Amino acid sequence: MPLELKRERKGSMAPLSPCPIPDITDDELVSISVRDLNRNLKLRGLTRSEITRMKQRRRTLKNRGYAASCRIKRIEQKDELETKKTCEFQTMEMMQTRNSELRKENIALRLKYEALKKFAHENDIPIPAELQNP
Repeated sequence: MPLELKRERKGSMAPLSPCPIPDITDDELVSISVRDLNRNLKLRGLTRSEITRMKQRRRTLKNRGYAASCRIKRIEQKDELETKKTCEFQTMEMMQTRNSELRKENIALRLKYEALKKFAHENDIPIPAELQNP
């Protein structure tokens, strides 16, 4: 196994060896189809090891591109989820505030009801059966 691949697998980003075909850029190498690459490599009369190096270089460059796009996608998803989380927390706080207000209103209405019930009892005012025990 070539030394540059061993270093890369361990996690260090060692520079790639120079391209055996100087007139093919990394961008072209990544974007060219496998069929066209194979045809170009054979037409240029490269040795087996040079062809293997070119294919390894292409694979390494493609993997770097995939990793970069995955990083970008992960960051975008994280940002989206954090935005949703913030929105959910705001909604939850609004609901808690509304719940607290409704509880206070409920207590006030119960106190009024008990006062009216007491007033009715003291003044011998009949209370309908459905209002006796709420």
